[in-house]
Amino acid sequence: MKPLLISLLVLTAMMLSSCSKPSSSHNGQADSTAMAQTGDYYTCTMHPQVHLDKPGVCPICGMELVKASNSRKMEGIGAEAMVPLNDRDQLLANVSTVKIGYETVEHSVRAFGTLEIAEPNKTVISARFNGRIEKLHVDAVGVKVKQGDPLFEIYSPDIIQAENEYLQAIKTGSSEHQSIVSDPKSKLLLLGLTQQQIHALESANTVPLVTTYYSPANGIVIDKKIVTGIYVSEGSTLYEISDISTLWNIAEVYESDAGYIRVGEKANLSIATYPNETFTGSVSLIYPVVNPQARTVRVRVLVNNANGKLKPNMYTETLFTRKKGKALTVPVGAVLVTGKRNLVYVKAEHENHFEAREVGIGSRFNDKYEITWGLTEGEVIVSEGGYLIDSESQLKSGTGAAHQHGGSATPQIKPKEMPMEHKH
Repeated sequence: MKPLLISLLVLTAMMLSSCSKPSSSHNGQADSTAMAQTGDYYTCTMHPQVHLDKPGVCPICGMELVKASNSRKMEGIGAEAMVPLNDRDQLLANVSTVKIGYETVEHSVRAFGTLEIAEPNKTVISARFNGRIEKLHVDAVGVKVKQGDPLFEIYSPDIIQAENEYLQAIKTGSSEHQSIVSDPKSKLLLLGLTQQQIHALESANTVPLVTTYYSPANGIVIDKKIVTGIYVSEGSTLYEISDISTLWNIAEVYESDAGYIRVGEKANLSIATYPNETFTGSVSLIYPVVNPQARTVRVRVLVNNANGKLKPNMYTETLFTRKKGKALTVPVGAVLVTGKRNLVYVKAEHENHFEAREVGIGSRFNDKYEITWGLTEGEVIVSEGGYLIDSESQLKSGTGAAHQHGGSATPQIKPKEMPMEHKH
């Protein structure tokens, strides 16, 4: 009887054990399914491969684990480079969107330059005779003179001799021998005397000891080489006079940008002396030689300076602008320039989802980029906050700190087909 009772007890225990094991296995499967559905786990920001089901520290570096959700990772399955972001998250991340379209594209080139006196407006007054300066009418640099204004008075034996020859030719000449008079007169003109002085000489019939020399040009006295009482010889430089009503702005343009500039196009100049003003000029010459050291090309811009506000040797910042037609444009902040590729986040058809799109960029102007391929008119893109969405994409893909743009760890982003030719 006793052995039978023991056998019944053992059999009952085995039955209970076999029933409890499937139940336990079933419960464990249910718990695992529930965890997969909730998707909550704890990971390390430095080692995203660490996944634990409760808080603690990273077994690799000892940093405190942070809570993450597997549900977003599950949402990305089958939707490459798709990032979910609800309205609240967009507000917190300061994400802004804009609908893109076509607009007129301008290619801008900036260069630094220097204002110079236009070479055709320079006049050097040199002595055409020997003599002594008796008086200066223009005795300082910077004086503005007009053509015909007296510059100085000089005693010159060369001029006196030529005047005597002219008077003698008048007395002895006749209508049949005009060359006898014209040759001495031409000599006086070559010495710098004016027609009015020659007519006065004919009327007076006497030769003055001192001759007044008049300015042959308009402008500003840039340099003065003489003083009262100094002796000058033929060929000596006396004055340098320049007309600064028109100036040359010589801009140094990098050779890579020189191809965008054309003769006759407008250019805008900014000068530190007048920070609130912009001066306009036109391109008159693109020099045919490249500076071998700076790798720049000189571009001459003709600038009107009738009011005299601009001064030679002033530094300028020159902006050359050329219209290229219409093209798709996006704000500069919308493009994530990674070095190997350029990304733009586009609002997907799924609500509150954003898709990374690789694009081609052209000219930059007015804080915008020209888009050459990758986007279509009417699409909504992220104009601000793209880097935050990109960070969210890194967390979603599980690459964390190991993620680098253009690297193998990045989720595959398929750009739209690149057009063979882009015309508008």
